[in-house]
Amino acid sequence: MDKFEIDIKHELDALQKQISELEAENGRIKEVIKANDLEEELDDIDCTSLEEKICIDGIRDIALKVEAANYDDKDIKNFDTLYRTLRSIRGQSTPSTKKNSKASVTDLLKIVSGTNK
Repeated sequence: MDKFEIDIKHELDALQKQISELEAENGRIKEVIKANDLEEELDDIDCTSLEEKICIDGIRDIALKVEAANYDDKDIKNFDTLYRTLRSIRGQSTPSTKKNSKASVTDLLKIVSGTNK
């Protein structure tokens, strides 16, 4: 391994440790929220990031084009990019078994309707 690979490995290890710590903290916060019956008060708070809103809006625009059968290859490529970005923002992995896998129209409609969180 060269110096660059070693540096990347150390950075990856540090980020994985930070993720673990944040997940643990998130779990503790959720327990405090449940213990103090604060779930209902937090329901009205929109925790959606600006980036996530941009992805959802873009996907919604493309969904309207798909429903009207007025879309082209560029729209499909943009949808795929937005879909992958949205999954990444939400901490979900995208399947990497297929190199050029495309998201389905069903996934598009789930995201637009808000049932794919």
